[in-house]
This record gives sequence, structure tokens and C-alpha cells, in this order.
Amino acid sequence: MSRCGESGAAYDRRREGEGAVAIITNATADAYVKRAPRETRFFLVHGSDEGLVRERVKALAATALQGEADPLSLIRFDGDAVARDPGALADEAYAISMFGGARAIWIEAQARDLLPALTPLFARPPEDCVVLVEAGSLKKGTALRAAFEKSDVAASVECYPDDRRSLAPLIEAEARAAGMTIAPEARDSLVALLGADRGATRGELAKLMLYARGKSRIELEDVEAIVTEAAPSSLDATVDATMLSDMAALQSGAQRFFADGGDAGFLVSRLTQRLTLLHRLRLEMERGKPFEAALQTQPARVSPMARVALAKQAERWSAASAARRMPALAAVAGRIRRNPRLGEALAMRALWALASGLKAGRPTQ
Repeated sequence: MSRCGESGAAYDRRREGEGAVAIITNATADAYVKRAPRETRFFLVHGSDEGLVRERVKALAATALQGEADPLSLIRFDGDAVARDPGALADEAYAISMFGGARAIWIEAQARDLLPALTPLFARPPEDCVVLVEAGSLKKGTALRAAFEKSDVAASVECYPDDRRSLAPLIEAEARAAGMTIAPEARDSLVALLGADRGATRGELAKLMLYARGKSRIELEDVEAIVTEAAPSSLDATVDATMLSDMAALQSGAQRFFADGGDAGFLVSRLTQRLTLLHRLRLEMERGKPFEAALQTQPARVSPMARVALAKQAERWSAASAARRMPALAAVAGRIRRNPRLGEALAMRALWALASGLKAGRPTQ
């Protein structure tokens, strides 16, 4: 059994039935692709996060080529071409580089049957060439995935969307690389906004680092000013549903938020922030300003899509009703800090109480 590099990332070639199985889990894959074992010549990179699949294929290619500058050292195939002419892949894999050095072949699977081309190569692996297969979601047991997982010279690399646990260190690493730190509330806001696609996440973080360049610390205002929603936010969907008394959307949004590893304290904190914003907006509106003019007086930047929901909420709340609810939410936040194991139940009770009161017509009075 091989291990990859000093990081100790798992190279999971375990026994399963009669065959050895090489599965690189999503949690260990980022470390693995930087130090993939030399004896592994074939990699299937697959999963529902297309941006992450592409990122890890690129990393594996860079590891295999070891800084090789020859542009001809990386050869691209699409699945159609390989399926039409399986022998072409073998010809390319066994070819000798004109200038020597390592080579890599990158195949976009496109749901084509690649096994007729790959099976002979598994039996006689090329010495100086690795084969990288980029694929979408593959169920366990599908022919292509099983072939890679059971081969002694191949590995299957899983790629699933980032969750709260993986996003937070990714964000902090990007900030460090840019010579900055990031405030906890700014990091938590990013965690809620990003994650569905690693490529989109990297793009949003790059924009943020450029925007904050010259600062020593990234603050929440920087995130609100520059980052758009690269993934639908179950957090904001839950807050919007609560403030509009949409019980069905509240339930589904909260279930998704907690299923994704969301923090109950952060949910209550975001709800408190929304109430505070509504209170300030309503103070301006009750002095005669229209919604858009009132919004311009606030430091928070609100995207056009979010403004629609916020405008509806501002119609249903008053400054007084928002202010009356803040102490109760502050008390809930304190109870969650003292009893984190009860956090989800406490947060849900607060959401239902707030939404039910609005549905009954009480909060706007």
C-alpha cells in the first residue's frame, strides 16, 4: 500500500471482495493530487463539482509533468474520439516524446465508453505517460469507475462540492496567499455564499483578493461589496422565507442549511443582521423615503436579486416590530453558545416563532 507524500493523504488501496480498490476520497484528494504515486499511471477524476474535477485534473497533470515546459507534453482527447478509435489512445500513450521527459493525456469522458481503449493499457501501462480521465458524476459500481478502482495502476478521485468544513480553510489559504487575514464574520459570510462549484468559488475569491489588495485584513463589508452568490445560499433563502412567513420555504431552506453542515449560531446571527437592516430601512421609510432611497443610506451592499426579497420584507415590517424582536433573538443566540448541541432545535424554534407571528399579522403592528 502506497502513501502519498509527507502530508499523509490517504492512498486508499484497500481490500474489497477479491480485488484491491484505489479510491481517493474527496476529503484527501487536494493533498493527493499534488503528490500522486509514481506507480499510478491512470486517474479517473469524477464527481458533481465540475470546477473541482477540472482543478484536480490540472493538478495531477502538473504533478505528472513536473514542470515540463514542452507544450506537446500534454495531449487532449475528447471521449468521442477515443470511443471511435480506441487504438489512437494506445498509439499516443506509448509514443516517445520528441524531446524526452514525461507526458500526460487528458480525456474528457463525455459519457462515452472508454473501456475498450483503456483496458489494454491497464494490462501494459506506459512508462513515461499518465492518462487522466475527466468525468461527471459516476455511481459506485459503474463499469468505468470499477475498472479504475480495481486496477493496481489506477485510482479513482472523488470530487464533490465544498462544504463548510472544506470552504473555511480554502478561504483562509487564499487570503494568506494574498498576504492578508480575514475576519471571522467575513469568512462565515463567504462560506454561506460559495461552494457549489470550485471554479466559481476560486473566481469569486480572486475578485475579492483584488478588491481588498493593500489591506491587511478582509472585512465583511469587502465581501458584501464584491462577492456575488456563486451558489444558491440556503442560509439567505431560510432568512428570506422567515421574514416573509413562507413556512414551506423556511422548512426546506433550513433542512438544506443544516444538512450542509450549517451552524445554528450563524443562522441566528444572519437573522439578527437582517432584522437590524430592516429596522434601519423602516426608520428611513417611515420618514418618507422610498425603499431604494432608504437602501442607499445603508452601508451594506445588496445585490439586485436580493433587493427584490428585501423590498417585500420592508413592506411587511415596521421599525418598531423589528426592534421588538431583536432582544429575543439575542437571547436565543446566547442559549446556542451555551448549549451548542441544542443549537439546531433552538434556532428552528426561533425561526418558527418569528415567521408564525408575521403570518398572524402581529410583527408589523
